Amino acid sequence: MMLRGMGFDNNTSLYVAAGKIYKAEKYMTPLKQMFPRLESKDTLASTEELAPFEGHSSRLAALDYTVCLYSEAFVTTQGGNFPHFLVGHRRYLYEGHAKTIKPDKRKLALLFDSPDIRWNDFKNQLQDMLHHSDTKGVELKKPSSSLYTFPMPDCMCKPADVKSASGNRRRLV
Repeated sequence: MMLRGMGFDNNTSLYVAAGKIYKAEKYMTPLKQMFPRLESKDTLASTEELAPFEGHSSRLAALDYTVCLYSEAFVTTQGGNFPHFLVGHRRYLYEGHAKTIKPDKRKLALLFDSPDIRWNDFKNQLQDMLHHSDTKGVELKKPSSSLYTFPMPDCMCKPADVKSASGNRRRLV
């Protein structure tokens, strides 16, 4: 519902980065119906391709990490090392311009707990949340922020003009 409210339609390709999902058939079926292009490492890779990774949770997580790192957008709804490292790596790799959607979990809980909310109000709230994620772009590191989420000094995010040894000006990014 969150993704649909943010404007993602049934042509959107989704990748679920997760370990074994409890009662996956029951809980993933509605998501698959809304987003038929839903994938995971189990649907993208063959059993033979996954065999060397089975029984090694960190290797399986590395597969998820790699897919998420190079994805067009990344949505995180949890804390922990995986999303913190990934957000920071994407921020560094794409010079602060990786599309990362980090919804406000408190606001989401209130929205999902409002049985009388109309679809348009729900959708507007989620699109505001998406817009807030989009405007973060090159977010400057706050003193209390994670080094993993913000892996580079603030100055690395900003282009600068410098003089070379020959006296010519050039733009650094």
